Amino acid sequence: MRKFFEKLVPADHEITAKAVGETNLFKMIVKATWNYRRTMKYLLQHRGFKAFKSFIATKTIVPTGEGSGELAYYFIGGLIRKFPQLAPYPRWIEVEVTTKCNKRCLICEHTWWDMPDRELTLEGFTWLVDQFPKLTWCNLTGEGDAFLNRDYLEMIKYVKEKGVSVYLVDSFNLINRERAFQLVKLGVDGIYISMDGATKSTYEYHKEGCIFENTIKNIKNILEAKRYYKSPIPEICFRFVITNRNYKEMPDFIRLVRSIAPKSEWGDMAKIHFVGLLVFPEIQHLYLPKIPPQILVETVKAVEESPDSLPAVFAHTEPEKFPSINKCLAWMEPYFALVPEPMTLPCCAVLMSNIRRELAKHSFGNWLTQPFKEIWESPRYKYFRHTVNKPNAKVPWFCKGCRSYDTKEREEKFGVDNRL
Repeated sequence: MRKFFEKLVPADHEITAKAVGETNLFKMIVKATWNYRRTMKYLLQHRGFKAFKSFIATKTIVPTGEGSGELAYYFIGGLIRKFPQLAPYPRWIEVEVTTKCNKRCLICEHTWWDMPDRELTLEGFTWLVDQFPKLTWCNLTGEGDAFLNRDYLEMIKYVKEKGVSVYLVDSFNLINRERAFQLVKLGVDGIYISMDGATKSTYEYHKEGCIFENTIKNIKNILEAKRYYKSPIPEICFRFVITNRNYKEMPDFIRLVRSIAPKSEWGDMAKIHFVGLLVFPEIQHLYLPKIPPQILVETVKAVEESPDSLPAVFAHTEPEKFPSINKCLAWMEPYFALVPEPMTLPCCAVLMSNIRRELAKHSFGNWLTQPFKEIWESPRYKYFRHTVNKPNAKVPWFCKGCRSYDTKEREEKFGVDNRL
């Protein structure tokens, strides 16, 4: 079991107390610290103490999201869930920088909506960021291709100069050699490459508008830049969304990544994340209820074939095993969306459901016209935080049918609070 766990690590909210106990939490902390020694040394020498501190915060107190370790919440999570007023003013945010896109990825809500594109200006971005004096982590992505925003690299530069950890999710469709070198030079901490196939036909079926060979070339560009700057960051991870059209390629995807570069070049704790499909009606036909056991076995074997294979992580693949919403802490990390209007959402899990106009009706406020502190301290937002983890309360509207946590039991017992 121990050997299997080290190769096939439960991710995000699917990690269980049993798994933690069997692997020994203390040993996990020591091992992670040792594995990240190269990154920590690099940050201290080349990025300064502030960047080093943000990295430590990412691995210990960022509640969820790319690169987060969530370690602190093994100890204080229960207290914050019971007394949400103890949660600090946000230090971790996700920002949608554009909804422009030159692709029509099959499983993305952007492909299916009929809303006009909106782009965040550098002025609007800096105004938002400056409202978080203790910001330590941010994800700058959204439902569009961020590199179509001409100010995107300036936005990254702005937060990196503050010592903030920056993570991106990207298709690598537009990250050419010049941009790859800029990202490494700026000190981006982590990039999750969205890639849903191990072969040209499967990949391009899921990502219409992307070219398989071009994506591989651009991935090699970022690795070349990391070698040039002798930088262990950005940590490069992969996100493979599982559908009934690509699941058979999961073992081959492990081998594909291994063929591009050895494990040491991706980053100290780089992984391949196999994640369940976030379903909405237009893509329901692609949903795979459960990964066949044989594919799981073959995927693990593909990892074990070589020490240069990245570990495989499975997340959100079995809804019946989701933890209760009573354990959620994602609400500590607000998401700032752009369409159909600037709206403040409690987290990113409510997205990719193609219900943006409904979300706008429940938004906590327009973050481009109203100071966030006013939004955060509004009675409705406070009541949401008071309610979300309460076992005997109605499920907030935002949270019903969550794709990370189980809400069914509370919905059946107490219903849904449509005010939230």
